[in-house]
Amino acid sequence: MFGFGKGKIEVILEKFNFKPGETIKGKVKVKMNKPTKARQLKVVFAGTKTTSSGMMVGNSSFSVGIGSRNHDKRKTTTEFVHKFEMPLDGEKEYTEGEYDLEILVPADIMQRGSGPGGEVGAALKAVQFLSGNSSRIEWYIQATLDVDKGLDVNKKVQINVG
Repeated sequence: MFGFGKGKIEVILEKFNFKPGETIKGKVKVKMNKPTKARQLKVVFAGTKTTSSGMMVGNSSFSVGIGSRNHDKRKTTTEFVHKFEMPLDGEKEYTEGEYDLEILVPADIMQRGSGPGGEVGAALKAVQFLSGNSSRIEWYIQATLDVDKGLDVNKKVQINVG
């Protein structure tokens, strides 16, 4: 931490790949440099869908010469497809501690944010691909110590769901 931070949070998971219906198990460890008053310690299990739409104008492999540039005309949006928040501990002075973590991955989680399935879904994906649209879902666990009158202490760990 080089003496600048208030402390750190570790998120230790038993594994990083999960299927719908499985339970995410692990621990959250808090170690502060000095006693720190905080409103709460919480954990979030979330999936964010990032969608890019539009086309890129120009391509560096074809643009040659001084002043050539790529012009990215795509619009990017990010939205939650799933967000579950759980408090691990309440308002108090934090120094050091370890907290068990168990979160159920919903059985229907893969349908969230995926759009229609079957032939309609395949046709929609083809149209999105041809029009330059793409999307991806990032799944993660984030532990946050909500510090009074100061910067929060966070740790985000990416996981795979599918």
